[in-house]
Amino acid sequence: MQEKAERAVHSQLEASAAMLEFLMETDDNIVVMTADLAGSSKLKKIEDRFPDRFINVGIAEQNMISIAAGLAHEGLKPFVHTFSVFSSLRACEQIRTDVFYNRANVKIIGTHCGMSAGQAGSTHFSLEDIGVIRSMPESLLIAPADAVSAAKYIELLSSIQNPAYIRLDRNPVPDLYDENYEAVIGEGKVVAAGHDIAVIAIGEAVAEAVSAQKELLEAGGPAVTVVDMPTIKPIDKGLLSQLSENHSIFLTVEEHNIYGGLGSAVGQAAAELGLGIKLQCIGIPDCYPQGNPISYNRELFGLDCKSIRKAVMDFF
Repeated sequence: MQEKAERAVHSQLEASAAMLEFLMETDDNIVVMTADLAGSSKLKKIEDRFPDRFINVGIAEQNMISIAAGLAHEGLKPFVHTFSVFSSLRACEQIRTDVFYNRANVKIIGTHCGMSAGQAGSTHFSLEDIGVIRSMPESLLIAPADAVSAAKYIELLSSIQNPAYIRLDRNPVPDLYDENYEAVIGEGKVVAAGHDIAVIAIGEAVAEAVSAQKELLEAGGPAVTVVDMPTIKPIDKGLLSQLSENHSIFLTVEEHNIYGGLGSAVGQAAAELGLGIKLQCIGIPDCYPQGNPISYNRELFGLDCKSIRKAVMDFF
């Protein structure tokens, strides 16, 4: 992991597309699909290089998922792209029945996750997708923290037969990892070690948590642990159990509704394991956020570095 001052920012969408383009050079079974979002999903290079394996179905997300399932049954490897809100909600039935129920080898790339659609507002915010996908049997759910890990998970998913859903931020996010990062299903990563409070985060919130941890140390505050939990289902119960040995408080941070998301997954696992920790969930409360600049909304809902730092200090 790099220090904050050295961290660059890169697009998860561009990194994901670049990895797919690389994989398509040697794997003729990979097919890339979009619902009229080639530009927004950074897929134009793939469309130009591999026109025979690029399918734009138009604004027809339900059809796209069903077509992808059919292609998978013929031995192809479809990677479908659309906004997270449209895949998880508009095509919810098709994902459940055509993909996960049939274990069709379809990889769903949910772009523009959380509130990253900015001014577009609640109709385009994806704040329920984790809860929707996580509740589906046989589902695999991934939310990488940066561009490097996003690309590595795309590479991993191309080599396994399981259907999966991966949510990616619309905008560039700070780098946390280098090319030595290893993507593992069901494994969380401790990116900053401390004690007493474990801040468990996903997506862009991981970088904010790391910055908060660093600022707390520089100010002589508590040394907290920061955990990146890229695989929300299956969640890393072993790591949660290990953390509970010297952390009495778990603080989850996610750009998702507090009901049904990372916090719910952590809480359920902690209860099942009998960990006896205190849990506080930071995320979107029971509301529909308005369209605003992304940084403003993240500060408003306590998802930025300053808010995370304050949430930690409230326990001391």
